[in-house]
Amino acid sequence: MQMQWELELASCIKEEFTMSRKISDLRKAEEKYRALLDKRDKLNAEALEIRKVRDMLNAQKSSLLHEALEIRKSIAEKAAVLHEHKEKRNEYNRKAKELIALKKELSKNSPGTDAFREMERLTREFEQLELRQQTESMSIAEENKLIERMRTLLNERSRLMDISRKSQEIAGKLTDLDVQIDTLFTEARKEHEALVSLYSEIRGLEERMKQKLDEASIVTGEADRKHRDYLTKKEEADRAHREAMEMRSLILEIRKERKEAYLEGRRAIEEHNETARKLLLDDEASSRQVEKQLEELLKKGKISLR
Repeated sequence: MQMQWELELASCIKEEFTMSRKISDLRKAEEKYRALLDKRDKLNAEALEIRKVRDMLNAQKSSLLHEALEIRKSIAEKAAVLHEHKEKRNEYNRKAKELIALKKELSKNSPGTDAFREMERLTREFEQLELRQQTESMSIAEENKLIERMRTLLNERSRLMDISRKSQEIAGKLTDLDVQIDTLFTEARKEHEALVSLYSEIRGLEERMKQKLDEASIVTGEADRKHRDYLTKKEEADRAHREAMEMRSLILEIRKERKEAYLEGRRAIEEHNETARKLLLDDEASSRQVEKQLEELLKKGKISLR
């Protein structure tokens, strides 16, 4: 019976050692579990901050692209107006060139100043002949010759007067053409000035749009880097979470084993107590039997052991 008690004591010591080791493993697992949770939460917090910066950069990029798009619309609108001014300028110049060509043609067909000078010369000669007719004494033949010359001068002067009127008409047309040409060139110059002004504005807008697009490109690069940093942090946080869940499973397993060991120990103790109680009862029964035999020995004077 003593050997049995020693075996049971050794078993209890072994179980106690096993339980102590499980408690130590459990504490280590719980500490690592809490550390992994802290690491996960920290990484998630860092990822959240990075995401905020990334979202801010994306919003800034969207704003810059929107501004660039609005500038592009303004460029398109001004370019359309510029095209209208260019068309008008070219049209004014085209009409002015047509009038210049017409002016050259009229000037070519114009009698010019020679007709006026010839008409003045004929007028002076006619006046001289008229004065001679009135003041000089002439024969009939001479007077007829003078009258014939005067008639010729009148006819020639009449012809020249017609030429003069035509020349005056052409001169008037040429003057009108000059006014029209000047007006057309003035309008063409105004359209050209408006065109140059709009072209300068468009160049300025194009520079602004390029600047916005360059800024958007830089911000896009920064946002992409932040996004990659965010994904890296999230991956690390997810990995820490998976490790924490694995550690949690280990903790639950250790707790389960510890509980089973505890229940097994309780059952072993209960069985041990029951065995000890039975042994104690058996010892008491044996003691009573010995006492009874001793009594019989005393009464009969002999000892009988069976």
